[in-house]
Amino acid sequence: MRTTPNNSGTLYLKIFPALLTLLISFPAGDVYARKGKIHFFTDLNARWTVEKAGYGRTASVKPLVRLPMELAWKNRVGRSIGATPSAADEYIFVTTKDRRIVILNRDSGERVERRTFKGGFGGSVLIQGVRMFFNTRSPDGKVYCTEINTKDKHIERKIGPAVSSPILEQGRLFLFNQFGKVLCLNPEIGFLNWETQLKGKIEYAPVYVDPFLYIPTLEGNIHKLDSSNGVRLGSLSLGSHLFGDLSSDGYFLFCTLTSGKVICFEPDSLKKEWEVNLGHSVFSGPVYSNGALYVCTRDGWLVKLAAEDGSQVWKAKLNGIAVAPPSVTGDFAFTGTKSGDLAAFDIDSGERLWSRKIEEGLSTSPLVYKDYVYYCSDRGMVYAFHAK
Repeated sequence: MRTTPNNSGTLYLKIFPALLTLLISFPAGDVYARKGKIHFFTDLNARWTVEKAGYGRTASVKPLVRLPMELAWKNRVGRSIGATPSAADEYIFVTTKDRRIVILNRDSGERVERRTFKGGFGGSVLIQGVRMFFNTRSPDGKVYCTEINTKDKHIERKIGPAVSSPILEQGRLFLFNQFGKVLCLNPEIGFLNWETQLKGKIEYAPVYVDPFLYIPTLEGNIHKLDSSNGVRLGSLSLGSHLFGDLSSDGYFLFCTLTSGKVICFEPDSLKKEWEVNLGHSVFSGPVYSNGALYVCTRDGWLVKLAAEDGSQVWKAKLNGIAVAPPSVTGDFAFTGTKSGDLAAFDIDSGERLWSRKIEEGLSTSPLVYKDYVYYCSDRGMVYAFHAK
């Protein structure tokens, strides 16, 4: 009887080298699929873990911006946008007031992903590797950790309504309930390390300066907490309502009061180093960059102060009311107003170098990411500007 030879081994030896060559031919970092899902986000080292990109509160990362600029694209992503977008890899992350996170390609504005949650967002999205962290306001009042490429919820925990972003530092996730509750979670499993209740409302961003948390309340108090156990180590009463996020140069801390006072205080003793009065009321906190503070006043001025003593370096006129801090690079300060005036100022002289008018107001700081500047309007439009 003739038997048919088994050629499966020979066929395997012929096919395997071709498959191996095909797999090697895909460059690292390209979009890949797993279980039928396209994984678009591939930067394992991505990091956007302090709201507005740093302790100084300036939303500027790896700036390569040149002037003049022109509109590259625009995309309406929701009814309104109330927080500065985050950025990582080749994408920007926009939170809308109609409970959505929208991920856009930074070059084209094309929508890559959109997810809807049960509450409006409190602050911007934090990013570490391929995960994002964020919290929601009422009625949801939760903190979430989810993979960027999937809809899987790694952490979903009730914390109550929060209006400022979490802080992710030193392997810990710090959360700030609007009604004064501060929590510390393990970001890997969601385990509660500690919880502390403060007096007052937390509506503006705290600062983490290792190993302490500095937490402002709307009523005008700055609380200092030991980040390892949540024990309150001291507090500073400013005697007036605080308006805006805290910022820092990595040691000293800076804040503004509604009256227009700008205050620098020393973090160990919580004693004031200096205090100046701008003579103009403000809607937002100061931005720190390269030894200087930048403050937008309610009646339309951009003021640069020396961080060393608060002395005024220059003052430039804005066209309209500014309710959000500027975003500062090594060369420019970018601003937006409620009347839709966009502008860039020289940080050395205060000279207006570029401007553009849109028909929508802005309540958030612009995002400067690589070679683009992104403005988000109160009507939910994202505008991307690029060098001509």
